[in-house]
Amino acid sequence: MTDASLRRIEATLDKLALQQSDLAARLARLEGREPARLVRASSPRERVISFLDQFRAGEALGELSLGAWIAVCKDTALRGALRIVATREGSHARLLLERIKELGGAPRFEISDAIYNQVMAGSASTDATDADKVRAFVARFPDPVKALAPIHAIADHLDDDPETQSLLRAIAQDERATLELFYAASERMAGG
Repeated sequence: MTDASLRRIEATLDKLALQQSDLAARLARLEGREPARLVRASSPRERVISFLDQFRAGEALGELSLGAWIAVCKDTALRGALRIVATREGSHARLLLERIKELGGAPRFEISDAIYNQVMAGSASTDATDADKVRAFVARFPDPVKALAPIHAIADHLDDDPETQSLLRAIAQDERATLELFYAASERMAGG
């Protein structure tokens, strides 16, 4: 990697680390506990691995939570689409894990029990309708460009690591397809 590439990666990863730290602190306040201290990676490679690891954990949770939703989903058209999305999420998690290992890292990041339980309870809920869950998803991610910006930000600075760059860009394409699927389901369920 060139020095310029390393500086761009470091700047992008520092910005993402600050955003992550802010989100973790907000969540900790909501849960009524002290926020965890952010452990800063010491090199650009370690920061990339850290990003991939957190992304991997989120994708793995996505696969599990979609499986819980599928189990209670009443809308057959949505259930079929959720199966595809769950398969993609699981595939992303496995591909990210492989890349972490290829870069010399190991999976370390774990979703907190509070977040895990909240996500799984919401997905498996029979109190919320499928339409309610779709609307909530769309409300969380109303702008696909913003939703995918962190993935693109990292990928854009990995010119010296084309494999990771390509992996992230391909995953971002899948994630955009997922968002479009939810937007279309939301329109269909709203009758328009």
